Amino acid sequence: MSKKNIKQIINSEKQQIMPGMFINSPFPTEELKQVDPFVLLHHFGPYEVNKAKSFSFEPHPHRGFEAVTFLFEGEFEHRDSSGGFGKLSGGDVQWMTAGSGIIHEEKQPDDFIDKGGIVHGIQLWINLPKDVKMSPPKYQDIRKADIPEIKEKNSKLRIIAGSFNGLTGPAKTFTPMLVIHGIINNGNNNIEIPENYNSLIYVTKGSITVNGVYVSKSQMALMSNDGTTINISSESGSEFLLLSGNPINEPVVQYGPFVMNTMGEIKQAFIDYRNGSMGKI
Repeated sequence: MSKKNIKQIINSEKQQIMPGMFINSPFPTEELKQVDPFVLLHHFGPYEVNKAKSFSFEPHPHRGFEAVTFLFEGEFEHRDSSGGFGKLSGGDVQWMTAGSGIIHEEKQPDDFIDKGGIVHGIQLWINLPKDVKMSPPKYQDIRKADIPEIKEKNSKLRIIAGSFNGLTGPAKTFTPMLVIHGIINNGNNNIEIPENYNSLIYVTKGSITVNGVYVSKSQMALMSNDGTTINISSESGSEFLLLSGNPINEPVVQYGPFVMNTMGEIKQAFIDYRNGSMGKI
């Protein structure tokens, strides 16, 4: 076993998405466009939401990729044009394949807004290979109780997609990947990654050490493709998201809510959305 080197430590850009609410984004930025097959990572919250201040998104379209929401705290309600519907609570994951085109909305349930509370999580966009970009949309509602965990002393690794240490995550993916939500309190873990995978570790809470290098909240360690072992440790209550995937190695054109291979396909996506062929909620 040899350790993977850290290629770069990425500082997130703070971006305003609605009045008084900002997200942290390590990519896409001018510094880093994507980490194939991962196209976008937005870290939102923790936000205090209530009747006067919600964190909701009206119906909007997507095509050509998968949108994944990792909800660490709070509640969300999802509805889409394929008939998908789900309510997320802290620890749940929503894995939506936009495929040929989908319209969806995300909001807090009315009863959650009435009482108020904290919302905190990540939205991740995962590219789809060219030959499945126009596959039928689908929705995976992944509950906290269905995510296998590796517990060692003061740490917990939640296996959301892929296989690690004899456990396989519930998410069904189009390309091979490993997705782990880690919670560490005064401990450390060695995680084995295939050498050819593109890998990153994003810190959502506290700070960690990745192969001896300090990484703080809202920073991302981008790993090189040499070696296979990533050691992650912390001396305080910290959390991270590890993403590792086999690169697709195809052209990527992202424009607004669509991720395709050419600008012509992007233009067609807008045409199809406007003429209603992506359905409605």
